[in-house]
Amino acid sequence: MSEIAFEAILIGFLIVINGLFSMTEIAVVSSRRVRLAKAAEDGDAGAAKALELQQNPDRFLSAVQIGITLVGVLSGAFGGALLSDEVASVVSQIALLEPYAHSIGFGVVIVIITYLSLVIGELVPKNIALARPETIAKLFSRPMYFVSRLTAPVVWLLSVSTRTILKLFRLTQTSESGITEEEIRAHIAHGTELGVLEEVEQELIESVIKLDDQRITAVMTPRIKIEWIDLDDDPEVLRKELSEAGYSRMPVCRETLDNVVGVVKARDLLAHYLTVGELDIEAVLKQPIFVPETKTVLELLETFKGSGSTMSLVIDEFGSVVGLVTLNDILEEIVGDLPAGGIVQRSVVLREDGSMLLDGQLSVIDLIDLLDLRPLPEDERDAYQTLAGFVLARLEKLPNEGERFDWEGFKFEVVDMDGRRVDKVLVTRQPSEPDVN
Repeated sequence: MSEIAFEAILIGFLIVINGLFSMTEIAVVSSRRVRLAKAAEDGDAGAAKALELQQNPDRFLSAVQIGITLVGVLSGAFGGALLSDEVASVVSQIALLEPYAHSIGFGVVIVIITYLSLVIGELVPKNIALARPETIAKLFSRPMYFVSRLTAPVVWLLSVSTRTILKLFRLTQTSESGITEEEIRAHIAHGTELGVLEEVEQELIESVIKLDDQRITAVMTPRIKIEWIDLDDDPEVLRKELSEAGYSRMPVCRETLDNVVGVVKARDLLAHYLTVGELDIEAVLKQPIFVPETKTVLELLETFKGSGSTMSLVIDEFGSVVGLVTLNDILEEIVGDLPAGGIVQRSVVLREDGSMLLDGQLSVIDLIDLLDLRPLPEDERDAYQTLAGFVLARLEKLPNEGERFDWEGFKFEVVDMDGRRVDKVLVTRQPSEPDVN
């Protein structure tokens, strides 16, 4: 083999090695941690090593940079001297170019090497890595891990130097950045666009994410709508109430809703009646669950899981019952309104003129999403949880039907009151003001 051929092969080999370093770097950095972790759990050693490299970016990136730098130095050391001489000898045969033959030969070789380095050593490998990050990472992570161990002393020196310089600029280096709720939503939306998720799946996932932001007061049945049984009523009255009740569970009290003695299940009461032959509510009472109104929906769901119950009474700081929440209420927050007794009450009704008729119990979080508004000010986020509470806070009094106010480009009008409760609100987008030149 001639020296020229050897030099050409060596330069080509160095370019390929540079490409492998670049490809592995992009692949490991771009790989999804969840996919690598799943592959590692299934026994893929390459995925396990790729995870180790991700968790130690200082060592990994420094090792890659050392490799690329060494390849660059070696390429520069050889520099295609023999190749440039060969090209120069060809160019020198042209009399007009003979004085510049060496420079032209050197320039031609540099251009060719640079072109091959960019295409084969950078662009193609990086695009391959972006197209198949996990596959490439699993394939080359073990050799790269060996390189990082081999260059550990130099990597340590480079890492210390890097951290020292970053401290001078008051910057910190983190091995793992946190992920925000907005980023999760963006990933879910992107998955829907790609067809990985159905739209209904996206809606369900986003509804579950919102559970930790919602107070139970936003989903509870308010005190004035709670149907309960008074043990002090006559047996005939109790029979009538139970026969007309549309719920499988009801709180049982004495004289007032604040004096709860238990919860009765219609199924248990019926079984006891068929066995004993008399209506004895106290014999089948279950211990009630009380939760503070400050709990989130997700926290209440955990309470239900731990207790085995599907109903809880919501109390305020003074111990008074302010509402009732069932597992069905939480399920409706995830999947939407469920039929009860053949009737479905919709929280949002879109009208032909573009306005919206909203239920007063619509949560503020859903209201903000529906109208695409900016988040509430920090000092208002815990002040109310429903549209009704929002209206009361804006008007600063118990409204009458027909009262209205403007907020964030929308007109809010109270169209129905249920006693002292805001039942229905009409929301209309205000026309934008024309530009005045």
